[in-house]
Amino acid sequence: MAEFRRTQGMKARCVAVWVVPVLLGAVSCASSPVEHASAPPPEEVSVVVRNLSLPGAFEVENLGPDIELAWAVTVQRHSKSEWSDEVTDLTLIEKCGQTPPAHCVPLAHGARLRPVRWNGLTCGSQCAATCRANVYLGPGEFRFVVSSCDGKHKFPGPAFEMPPHDQWK
Repeated sequence: MAEFRRTQGMKARCVAVWVVPVLLGAVSCASSPVEHASAPPPEEVSVVVRNLSLPGAFEVENLGPDIELAWAVTVQRHSKSEWSDEVTDLTLIEKCGQTPPAHCVPLAHGARLRPVRWNGLTCGSQCAATCRANVYLGPGEFRFVVSSCDGKHKFPGPAFEMPPHDQWK
């Protein structure tokens, strides 16, 4: 009569040990899948937003794979231990008069953008514009947030101080 036993210490992948009084037992273990071999990890999205020396000046650098960024940049104000969005028309425009792209701004691996500096205003925030009810948002602590075109990734920059309007250069 055959007896079915599991050998102690064997991984659960071992099928069984058959002990037959006259015959020798056999162990059949399936080898586990090659767990140490895998597809290379996906490249990590890594966009860095840095402040430059003048308040409101910043750059965006792509340290990851090629990416498309949203044209609009969010300006956030720090108040009462929270970051809240301000309403501005800030974009990734690199020079005044530039035509905005149809959808998104491509940024290759290693590339940098230096948008026109934010002047602290809600409208005409980078280039001269005639705006109704335009407001200076400073003084205060702010940061820029750049987003991927699909909205899946947000890249907040470091905080910076925007001076009072009469001290802004």
